[in-house]
Amino acid sequence: GGKVMNKSKDIGLILLIITVVMWGISFISIKISMDVFPPLSLAFYRFVIASIILFPIMKYAAPKEKLLKKDIPLMATAGIIGITIYFFFENNGILRISASAASVIIAFMPVVAAFGEIFFLKKIPKLTALLAVALSILGVYLVIGGDLSSEGSLLGYLYMLGAAISFSIYLIITKPLFDTYSDVTVSFYQSLFGCLAFIPFLGFEKVSWSQINPEISIHFIFLAVFCSGIATYFYMFALNNLGVTISAVFMNLIPVVTFIASYFWYEEIPSSIQLLGAVIVIISVSIVTLSEKSKEINN
Repeated sequence: GGKVMNKSKDIGLILLIITVVMWGISFISIKISMDVFPPLSLAFYRFVIASIILFPIMKYAAPKEKLLKKDIPLMATAGIIGITIYFFFENNGILRISASAASVIIAFMPVVAAFGEIFFLKKIPKLTALLAVALSILGVYLVIGGDLSSEGSLLGYLYMLGAAISFSIYLIITKPLFDTYSDVTVSFYQSLFGCLAFIPFLGFEKVSWSQINPEISIHFIFLAVFCSGIATYFYMFALNNLGVTISAVFMNLIPVVTFIASYFWYEEIPSSIQLLGAVIVIISVSIVTLSEKSKEINN
């Protein structure tokens, strides 16, 4: 039994690393794909394809699971907040600021979640976590501080903050669904509901189909098939076998991947202050996540 468990953990770790690399590169692929697809259209087509990929995986992995009528409102709300609203904010943010800066704001997400728990669940965090939260805010300030000269970038950062807030709410309301459903079932139905909620807004955007070229096609397929379909499943597998803490700490490495990819793709070199800020965010968010874990163990 122990050997099987360790093997699952090893596989989970490998899948988690692959997921972090895919999601780190996705910030650049989103920026490039938006030459053709406006923000909401890009997310819609991504999740149409992701739903088509996740459906057979769900039928294979959890053939007997059916979505109960009483759970439809919660599943739909989670899908709309975690996909429709999240990608409305994220794609609009990436349109206006650099891919690497956008990824740092998303890495800031556990801090936003910690604030949510303080205000909504009246949880009192440990002093270490509070100090790390303060430190991470300083880190974010260093990343964006020298970049707020234009109105466009200020709006971009506000959009990314909206993405971080909506994803934190999504995580809180998704938790109860795992009591009844497997990870892949939750992924599929949220993907489906998130996708459907984009439809009313598609008429307001125009996709420049004539501008599609091989490069944009490759980036779009990478986003739809790998980042939304396969990586979602990989992340759920890791979450199941490694737990929330390790999975969350690894997410903090996404900006590292984005910074490296931006350097190779755009030859974008962040300033030393921005790099320092990114390192501070990654370290402080890891402290918040690990102190939450120690609190769970002590309880």
